[in-house]
Amino acid sequence: MKKCELCDSLAQMHCESDQAILCSACDAYVHSANFLAAKHSRTLLCRVCQSHTPWIGTGPMLGATLSVCNSCINNSSCTDGKGGENDQIANNDDEIIANMLKTMMVVKTATKTMKKIK
Repeated sequence: MKKCELCDSLAQMHCESDQAILCSACDAYVHSANFLAAKHSRTLLCRVCQSHTPWIGTGPMLGATLSVCNSCINNSSCTDGKGGENDQIANNDDEIIANMLKTMMVVKTATKTMKKIK
């Protein structure tokens, strides 16, 4: 799993302007330094595979947000051994992700069914 470049915690977002991956605490610290830093656009990393998600935000503090990439949503799993023994995702987060993926699959199936009905 990718580590925060400042504190070695689990990375949660990528700042293109700084070319850095950061945890939410270090992101808040770095991007609250001044109004210019707060304007940096940051992309959330997937909590399953740590690839970029479609979620982008700006501001001094984005907060801890759970996000999953399109690939993990479509495949319902994207871990292909990218985690390992140093995997820092808590069991609680794993349950949240599993429930999110199940819900998204139900919505996806319902959307397909509704399209067929129309």
